Amino acid sequence: MDFFDVIEKRRSIRKFLKRPVEAEMVDRILSAALHAPSARGSRSWEFVAVTDAALLERLSTAKPDGAAFLKNAPLAVVVCTDPGKSGPAIEDAAIAAVIMQLAAHALGLGSCWIHFRDKAFSSSQSSGAFIAALLQIPSHLQVECAIAIGYPDQAVAPYRREDLPKDKISHNRYGNAKPA
Repeated sequence: MDFFDVIEKRRSIRKFLKRPVEAEMVDRILSAALHAPSARGSRSWEFVAVTDAALLERLSTAKPDGAAFLKNAPLAVVVCTDPGKSGPAIEDAAIAAVIMQLAAHALGLGSCWIHFRDKAFSSSQSSGAFIAALLQIPSHLQVECAIAIGYPDQAVAPYRREDLPKDKISHNRYGNAKPA
């Protein structure tokens, strides 16, 4: 699968087969994340790969909505960042997370981003604090998101080229359509 096939066909997958992701595939996905660009080469991101079913079930409760499907994923990679290492540490983490999703798709796996930064686990605890305690993540790191990964148990059609919102693109100045 070439790069543009990966970009054009990747869609968020929230249903996974009850099949573990092979260790070599996990290693390739994590290696891809380690190749992600970061501001000034700061590598302000860190990752926690979770395959333990009990931990995945607990992670699925980390926010009231949008994380429940994690309990059925065979793998989640929690993406953390060290804000002290880079001003745009959040952006560094986001880039690495997307690269993991593209790598997963290239390997025939499905994935879905689960946003945790600035979300609430309860009225007294953030999702990030809950996850940090659960996974023993040091206090200098901030939990940004998790990427659920596994063999897809659903088919989601790629976006059709003619349905892409091309009006979101300007040329040279905002609002300029593509030159003829």
